[in-house]
Amino acid sequence: MKKTIKNTLFYVLLFAGGLMVNAQEMYVSLWYGQIQNKDVSEHIELEREYYSNFWQHQIDEGNIMGWDMWQILNSDVNEMTTTFVYATLHSEPTFTTTPLSSMKGKSSADRKAAEKRAMGHYIKNKAVTTSVKGGYGPQLEPGGVPTDIAVLNYMAVDPYKADEYEKAELEVFMPNFKENDLVKTGWGLHKILNYLGTDHPVNYITVDFYNSLNDLYEVRNATGELDDEAEEFWRNFEEIRSLKNSHILRKVMVLR
Repeated sequence: MKKTIKNTLFYVLLFAGGLMVNAQEMYVSLWYGQIQNKDVSEHIELEREYYSNFWQHQIDEGNIMGWDMWQILNSDVNEMTTTFVYATLHSEPTFTTTPLSSMKGKSSADRKAAEKRAMGHYIKNKAVTTSVKGGYGPQLEPGGVPTDIAVLNYMAVDPYKADEYEKAELEVFMPNFKENDLVKTGWGLHKILNYLGTDHPVNYITVDFYNSLNDLYEVRNATGELDDEAEEFWRNFEEIRSLKNSHILRKVMVLR
């Protein structure tokens, strides 16, 4: 008789020892900014020279826990644009910022001109707020820095089975990744907080971290054979969640 996904997960959890995961109290705000390719070099320089000072000030003031800048490597074909993803780590669902009164070696006029140039680069933007449900790796350790490559997997999860999905990710898959995956350097499960409804089916993001793009591609290139039981499990699990998109990110800058 065909097993249901619920029964399959039950038996997998038994073998996993019923491991419970206490998620760290952390939220991550993701800000996506799309710019033209011709502006990429100048934009990164402006971020390093000006905006990094502002965000480091927020860390020093205790307003946020960290700030990262990433670049999406697998943008859509023929767009001739680059999208950066800015990740702000904070301990509460929302955060505030404190004005930076001065910047060493930079006048007020310099700062305003730099801000105008940087903001003028953006064609489109989008903000996503997430809570970190659980994970492992240096990116979740106090002052820890993520490795160079991250993959954002956008999941559409049946809202009536969200609890079942979270338990599967945190109590089955995460321990397996941590113990057996020698290539992945970290992993996390994020729940999206600021979008909801049929027009926004993606409600979770999983994040995989790797040392290099080469490591990621070698993992994806490997093709393993599934036995009947494993195939049945994954096909049933697809009834709970489906992978809608995946972005490969290269680390540009990290502040802690």
